[in-house]
Amino acid sequence: MLETGDLMTTTMPEPFNLLRDEKGRLVLKRPGQADVEDVRVRRVFPLSHDDRYISIRTSEGKELLLVEDLKSLDAPTLALVVEMLASTSFVPQIQRVEDVDVRFGYQQWKVQTDRGPAEFRVQEREDIRFLPDGRFRIKDADGNVYEMPSLARLDEASRKAVEPLV
Repeated sequence: MLETGDLMTTTMPEPFNLLRDEKGRLVLKRPGQADVEDVRVRRVFPLSHDDRYISIRTSEGKELLLVEDLKSLDAPTLALVVEMLASTSFVPQIQRVEDVDVRFGYQQWKVQTDRGPAEFRVQEREDIRFLPDGRFRIKDADGNVYEMPSLARLDEASRKAVEPLV
């Protein structure tokens, strides 16, 4: 195993493979370097680019590789990266906004998501972030993140509920 001081952040296209070990953990294999066990796959900013900027990190969070574009990966590695991102990224997609009740300095949202109905509280106006492609990221009081499509893609009732807030 590599010592922390030996780890090095690089950008692609350094050749590498990701495999699962017998315990189901990810192992990073790179030519000429020791294997790194139990690595993590995470999205980095900007979050609006789903197929770009993927970080491969140690279990302690130290970045080992930055994959600039998923298209540069071979099919087996790509499948594993996509699977891991899906399993660690729980971002419900808001499909409809049923109600937003503004009271006492916070907003109580009732929505329908791709994972079912949800109700959550938004503390600050700054917790609703506009993304460059028109979508919104909404962080609730518990730190959960929801994604909402652009206003143009919402139904009329949802748009009317949300427009005063964004």
